[in-house]
Parts: sequence; structure tokens; C-alpha cells
Amino acid sequence: MLFGSLFRLGVCRCGSASDALPLSAEPVQPPPGGDPALGPAFGPLPGPEASWTSFRAGPITVVYTLDAVTHPFHALPPDRAAPPAGPTDVAIGGLALGQVSDPAHPAHVQAVALMAAYSAEIYRKLGFKVPATATIRLCTHGGEAGANYRGGTEVWLDHLWVSTRLDGPDALLTVAHELFHRVQYLYNPTTAKTSPLYAALREGGARLAEDWVLNSGDRYLKDGAELLGDPGRPLLFHHAPGGEIAPHSYAAALFWRWMCEQHGKVPRDITGGHEVMRAILEGMIDETGYILQDLREARSLVVGQGHLDRFEHLDVKGGETLSTETDWGNFLVANWMHGTAKPVVDLRFDYVEDDADGGRFAKKRPFVWPNETIHAERLTTKPYVFEIPAGAVRAGFAARYTIIDLAGAPPPLLQVDFAVDQGMEDPLVQLLLIRRDGSGQEFLQDLIRIDARHWTRFVPTAGLAQVIVIVAAREKPGRYRLAIAAASDKPVLHVTPWNAAPGTSFETDPRAADWPWASPDLALDGNDIRLRATNRGDAPTPPLPVAFAAQGTTPDVPLRAAQWRPLGDATLPPIPPGGTAEIRIPWQAPGIPVAAKGWGLRATISGADHGRDIVVLSSVGAVNRPKRIDAVL
Repeated sequence: MLFGSLFRLGVCRCGSASDALPLSAEPVQPPPGGDPALGPAFGPLPGPEASWTSFRAGPITVVYTLDAVTHPFHALPPDRAAPPAGPTDVAIGGLALGQVSDPAHPAHVQAVALMAAYSAEIYRKLGFKVPATATIRLCTHGGEAGANYRGGTEVWLDHLWVSTRLDGPDALLTVAHELFHRVQYLYNPTTAKTSPLYAALREGGARLAEDWVLNSGDRYLKDGAELLGDPGRPLLFHHAPGGEIAPHSYAAALFWRWMCEQHGKVPRDITGGHEVMRAILEGMIDETGYILQDLREARSLVVGQGHLDRFEHLDVKGGETLSTETDWGNFLVANWMHGTAKPVVDLRFDYVEDDADGGRFAKKRPFVWPNETIHAERLTTKPYVFEIPAGAVRAGFAARYTIIDLAGAPPPLLQVDFAVDQGMEDPLVQLLLIRRDGSGQEFLQDLIRIDARHWTRFVPTAGLAQVIVIVAAREKPGRYRLAIAAASDKPVLHVTPWNAAPGTSFETDPRAADWPWASPDLALDGNDIRLRATNRGDAPTPPLPVAFAAQGTTPDVPLRAAQWRPLGDATLPPIPPGGTAEIRIPWQAPGIPVAAKGWGLRATISGADHGRDIVVLSSVGAVNRPKRIDAVL
């Protein structure tokens, strides 16, 4: 990789991009034999041939020069040109890499070979494919003032290169990074650098791999801080000046690290989860490049319920949602909630190394524009309206955070309106309802998730300190409008969806216990189906008609849209503010199919959400759900 400064902005020769839209996957043809203008980094070794020397240690070859007259930029500096005085142990960051002893070659050159051998062995032990041989060229790409290009490689090269300016942990991390690119090429040698995930997976994945080699390096945390500094910069394809991979792509390592921590065979392990990255590489072998559908399918192979980025709907128009649990959504919440406790109460919204680097990362949250921190008590006289400026949306998988501060005298309700203006066919909006205890500790009281393109929600403010609105793009970027205003004298009906804790709106952590696929508010109680609803608003609800339905399932016949059979109707009585009401109907299992051992339940409360129906799913017995999300879209 090539960096413009040690951990900050720069360019990378490991990939290129030119324009954020459209998200294509066109191959970038390599120049035959490399680019001579870039010297030994990406082109042939400049003559004379005798000025370059090779050191071989098993499968590792290191090529270097001491000829400062002919190659002033590439020659090893004097402090790295001396051979070892005798057998000398090499230890970096507490790691014992082995000994250097050959008096015919510089100790630094031999140490680099040890770094490569050590990194390759780590990757091999973690189950990755590893190149049988590796050639490292020690040279310096970028002689301009201030350039600090660390290293690089390409699919079409037969080597990787590492800057002569690096030593110690810097050299080890760069060797590990570039060697992992060679590992990635063994799975998918694509040159389709404009494919949506190319930069994020290639550079973010290699940055993550550094941490498996030298855990104390933590460069992914430094890059992650940049991601939080501008969450609107997307994880998907994003251009940089000069047609290079955007430096922001390295920050994708934070996402991959979170994925590994969440879905590894040993969740929450500080160095584990590598099998998640391995599954991703094994799954993303499409010849067109790294595409999102391949990543979605790879995600389905790892531990944990949920989906990469999509809600699971049985019937979108009918409001029948199987799950809102997505990695992309959880990651965006984690970026806000991490560091609020040690660990965060809900481990989906945390990082194992949350307090690494002296705790500085734990205190970093996504950047919020000053005019997007709203004081709720002012909304009565000045509602908030925001519209994404034309040209501001660069690509998919980006997010924007808005804070609604409820200090002072907030209105009893917030009215939140969202509408897509252009594109953005698959938005993801999350409302984080935050409370604080007496010590100032923050807790996530509830989380409302919506993937519709136009909607209105009313949010009660009682007991809350803040409401955080996260508007995120998924595959399709676009423009939207967000409006927030004060509201009052409205009922707000809540019924707990299935797999959620009582009184909440999102699924519980599926690792804490298996999801029951039942709602605590819609359940079999004795011989009756019982529905319970709570009014969180500040006005009573009207009487609301409820239609109950069920369908049988077997191991071969899962839940299906449009297969519901009526069970009966009832009416919820008026519910005062803060009150709860219950209704019951007799339970009689549908006789079709005859072999059914599990039944899906559905309650439809007509017009309950200010004209919108509320649909609640639950189950009796061992309900069989669709096995793949593709089957229900």
C-alpha cells in the first residue's frame, strides 16, 4: 500500500477508481511487464543488473541494492546496510521472529525475510491459502518531498515491494499487509477494480490481517477513527483524486474486524474470527470482481442470525417482516454506542478492542454536522428540515447521523418524516432512543428500524436523553429529505414484534439465546390467542379492529405469503396514554397441512399507526421459516 503520510491520507497502487457512479465492475488491464516509470516497485528492476542483490531464505526472496550512486532513492540507508555481527535474535512488538546470521547480507534484509516467513505462517495456521513463494523488493516509490509510500503489489506482478524507509513494527505491518494481498489473489485474482467492494475488501481486509500478525499494531483503529470522522464516505466503491483507491478504503478494516468479532466461531475473541474473512474470500470468487451479492452469500455461511444488509420480508406490501437484523445496521449502531459501557450491554453494538489505544477510540463517535444537532425544545417554533444537496451522495453503504437533544423542555412527541427524493431504492433508517442514568451512563432503550422509502413515525420523548437518527444507504445511493417536528395529542400504539424483548422494537441478540420466533405480546395463552398493546402516546387510542390469522408449517412447507387462514376478529378497546389493553380469541389450529407441528400467527391492527396497519407475527409450536432470504424477496 502507498500512504501519503504515516496513518493518514494518501494513494494506493493496490487498486484504482475513477468515478463513484455507476457501480460497475470493469477490469483494469495491467501494463505488460509493469510500468517502468514507477521503477522497481511496479516495473522491471533498473540496471545495471549487478547493482541488485538477492537474499534467499527458504521460499522467501528479498531483492535489494546498496548502490547509492546508481540508485540513490532505492539503496538501503546506511543504518540498515550493515550485516549482523553474529547470530542475532529478531524481536518486534514482543514477537520472536527468529535469528539473522548471514554475514553476506544486511541484517535488515534478513529481518524482512523473517517478517514474511512469520506472516505467511500465521496466515497458513489460520487456514488461508498462502503463496508457495514470495519475492520482496526493497525499494522506495515516491521521491517527492513528504512522500511516505510504504509498499504495494498488484495481481499482475510477481512480487511485492516494501519501502527502504521502514523498519521494526512499521516494516512488519507492511510486509504482513502486502503479503495478505497475495493471499487474496489466490482466491480471486480479479482486475475489476471498479467493482463495488474491491477497495474495501482488498485494502480493509489486508489492514485487518495486519492485526492477526501483530495485534499491538492497531492501525485499523487509527483508520477506523477516520471512518467515524466522516461516516458519509462510503464503504462501497469511492473514487480518489488521480484515479487511485481512496485512503478511506483502509478504514473498512473496522467493519471487517467487527464482522469477525460478531460472527466468529468464538465470538468476541480479540484475535479470532479469521474464519469469517476466510469464508468471505472463499465466497467472493466471481470473475466480475467483488460484488455485493457474493458478500451476502458469504455472510450466510458464518455463525449468527440475520443478513448482511437486507431486512427479511415475507410480504413487503403486507407488512410481514421476518427480521430487521442486519450487520450493516448493527455496525452503524455500534459506531454510536461503543464505549458507553465496558462492555456495552448489547454486545452487537461494541468492539472487543473498544478501549485499546489508551481508551481514545472508545470516545470517538461518528461526526455530526453542527447544524444537524437539534435541540428538541426549539422544534415547536422551528421544525427541522434537511435535504441532501445534489451531488453530495457519492456511493452506497454510507451513513449520516443526526442528534435530537431532549434536554430542557422537549415536546411530548417527535414527528419524524422521511422521504426519498432520488435513487436510494433500499434505504435503511434507524432511530436510536437513548436514556441516561444518574451517573450519565447511556443506554439504548429502543431501536426502530425502517427500510421503506417514505414514512412518518411518532416517537415519545418521556425518559429519553436523545434520539439519534441514522440514515444509511445500502446498495443504491441517492437523495432524501428528513423532517423532525414537535407533536402532541396523538396516540402511539406499540406491540412487541417477535424475537424482541418486551416493550422493544428490535430483535434481541441472537447469540444470547435462540430466537423463539414468538412475540411476547401475541401468544398462545391457555386455549386462547392473546394480543396485548400499549399506548405510548399522549392521547387515547380509538377502538381498533384486529384480524387474526394463522398458517401451518412442516419441515417441507415453510411460512409463505398469502397462505394465511382467518382465525377470527376482535376489537381493541380505547387505550389511555400509558395504558395497556388485552384481547383474546379462541385458538383453533388450521387443519392444513395435516402434518403441521408449528403454526405462524399474524395479528393485523387496522389503522393503528395513524392510518397505517400494524402487523405482528408470532408462532405456536415449531414454526418453519424460509431457509434463504432469496426465497422470500
